[in-house]
Amino acid sequence: MNFVVTADEVRAVFGLTGVVRFPRYRTPHHSLDTRTALLLSDVGLPDTEWFMSKASLRTDDSIDIPHWYSTWGTTPTECHDWLVLGLFADTTLGLAPDSGTVYALGDGPAEMTYRPLHRDVESLVYALTEFETLRRTLEDHAEDTEERVDALRARITAFDPLPFADEDSPWHLTFEEVVDGIW
Repeated sequence: MNFVVTADEVRAVFGLTGVVRFPRYRTPHHSLDTRTALLLSDVGLPDTEWFMSKASLRTDDSIDIPHWYSTWGTTPTECHDWLVLGLFADTTLGLAPDSGTVYALGDGPAEMTYRPLHRDVESLVYALTEFETLRRTLEDHAEDTEERVDALRARITAFDPLPFADEDSPWHLTFEEVVDGIW
């Protein structure tokens, strides 16, 4: 199966220790769609100080969304088989295993809230890899920051419009912070 981003590209950007690869496994209540399982096991998921894959969290933490959110309130029924994928921009990312869609999760007043953030994990890994490349470029060449950020936003949106579809998306906040020089 071909992906837009390869394992070599992800390792070149994040290094050997900055990529987590997940074993393929099947359990009755958490079977991943084939494309997601292959991407997570073959390409992997970046793991940095600004994107923390679930594998880097405490090992005794559950990856089940209902268990993860149990101390904060109720989890919507449609999210009961979802998995915690990672943390990005103070946002927990959830994975719907049957579709591969990545969701931004939040704390609502009565129950967990969620909105689609990436159509699939491939889109997430693509965006993370492109963002890290931009971040490193800006460390050495801070001029034209806004133009570079806008160009990256356009590339990510061309690949998957979901990351910037919602004004409250963690991607919007992150890109604003890059432009403001916070990153």
